[in-house]
Amino acid sequence: MSSSQSSHQPVALALSLAAASVAFVLSVALAQNTATQQGHSAGHAVSTPLALPTTAPAAARFPLSAQNATIVAVPPSITETSVFMTLRNTGSKPVVLSGVSSAVAAHGMLMVTRRDAQGRTGMSEARTLTVPAGRSLTLSATGDHLMLMGLKRPLKVGERLPLTLRTSDGRSLKIVAVVRKP
Repeated sequence: MSSSQSSHQPVALALSLAAASVAFVLSVALAQNTATQQGHSAGHAVSTPLALPTTAPAAARFPLSAQNATIVAVPPSITETSVFMTLRNTGSKPVVLSGVSSAVAAHGMLMVTRRDAQGRTGMSEARTLTVPAGRSLTLSATGDHLMLMGLKRPLKVGERLPLTLRTSDGRSLKIVAVVRKP
């Protein structure tokens, strides 16, 4: 064996071990995601699809969850609708939402609702919405909420639609919202 071959063996071994580790993590993620989509997980409860953060260790969990996600049913001629839910942050740091998207809409918007000095209520687009550490943020018809703009097709009452919430630090949360009458 030449000296150049022996000096490359530790590097090749390290690369091989790294590739095996990545393959293992991806296979676990695929198995858990598949089990979640099928509604079971070989005896293990999985409440959300596995999300591997890009800047944190694989063991780190995303502290944001959504409950009662609802998309407001609108007549077929209307091309925008509201989205409501309660977001819960179980982490020790605030989670800052920076966007929302869905395959059924051209784009999404974060909205804030405010009351002026005369008592009039109005809404406007916001760059971010913050879910405080250890607390909840309720998105509702009378407060802050999300909008889906440029609906690509009519929505049916009872239909379950996937949405993706994005955060300012590059993470995302995939949720399913139910279309309901207002």
